[in-house]
Amino acid sequence: MADKILFVDDEPLVLDAFKRMLRDRFVTYTADSGEKGLIEARENGPFAVVISDMRMPGMNGAQFLAQIRKIAPDTVRMLLTGFTDLDAAIAAVNEGNIFRFLSKPCSKEDLLNAIRLGLALHRSTLVEKELVKKAHALEHPLVERAPSEICEWDNRQGPTGLPGPSQARELLGPLFGGDHQCYVALLKLTVLQTLEERYGEEAAADYLINAAHFLVQSLRSEDLLFHWGRYVLMAVVRRTVSPAAVRMEFARLTSAGSDHVMEINGRSTVIATTIDFDVKTVSQFATLGDLLAAFDPELSGRVDSKVEADR
Repeated sequence: MADKILFVDDEPLVLDAFKRMLRDRFVTYTADSGEKGLIEARENGPFAVVISDMRMPGMNGAQFLAQIRKIAPDTVRMLLTGFTDLDAAIAAVNEGNIFRFLSKPCSKEDLLNAIRLGLALHRSTLVEKELVKKAHALEHPLVERAPSEICEWDNRQGPTGLPGPSQARELLGPLFGGDHQCYVALLKLTVLQTLEERYGEEAAADYLINAAHFLVQSLRSEDLLFHWGRYVLMAVVRRTVSPAAVRMEFARLTSAGSDHVMEINGRSTVIATTIDFDVKTVSQFATLGDLLAAFDPELSGRVDSKVEADR
C-alpha cells in the first residue's frame, strides 16, 4: 500500500500548490481546517505523514496534530509555521508532539526532504512494532484451548490491537503467590457502553482506541496493557514502591485522561475520557480466580466466568 500524506491548511491556494508539487510522488489528501483534517484521518487514515499549518481559525496546527497523535500515534506529524509562530512551534516540538517544523513558505526541496525523513521514520516505527509483537508472541505463546473460550478481541484481533485475555492469563499464571513487585490494574471505560448505545459501535470503537492509546503512552514502556473485557483494560506493571504509591500513580494517570473529540452529525463533540480503576498485588493471591474475585465485578467483567476451573 502506498504511503499517504495529509496536508491541512486554511488557504486553498496553498493546498492546490501542495497537490501539484507532490501528485507524482505520493498519495496526497488535503483538508482546509483542523476539524476536516480529523475527519480525513478517521475516514481515510492512517496517514504516514501529516503536515499542518500552524495559524488556522478555530483549531490551530499544534492542537490539530495533538489530536492526530491520539487517533494515530504512529503517524509522523509536522508543523508549517511563519516567523511569528516560531516560539509556539518550538514549544510543540519540545513537548514531543511534533516531529519537526517547517518554515512557511517552504521550498519544494525542503518539503520533499522532510517528507522522505518522515516516511523513513514511519516505516521504521511500524517494523519495530511488528518485531516487538513477534518477540512477545514467541515469549508468551498461547495455550491451546477450545474456540469458545477465546473472546472476540483476543489474539490481537480487536479494535485496540492489544493482546487479549488469553495472553494475560498466560503471563500471570506463574506469578501468583510469589512476585511482590507485580501489580494488576483493571481499568473500566465508564462511558463506553453509553456511547455505544447512543452513537453506535463505530463511535464506541473510536473512543476505545483513543483511550487505549492514551494509556499505552502514559504507562512505562515495560508495562503491559491487555484488552481484558469489552469495556475493561488490564495493566500488568512492576513497581518497587508500596501498593498505596501504585494506587496513587494510577489515580493520577486516570484523572489525566484527555478529552476525546468525536464527529457526530457533522459537528465536533468533546467526550471526556473517564476511567474507573482498582489495583491489586499479585503476590496476595494463589490463582487468577482469587485475584478476580477481589475486584469489583463491574471491573473484572465476564470474560473469566469459567475461571474457577483454574483453581
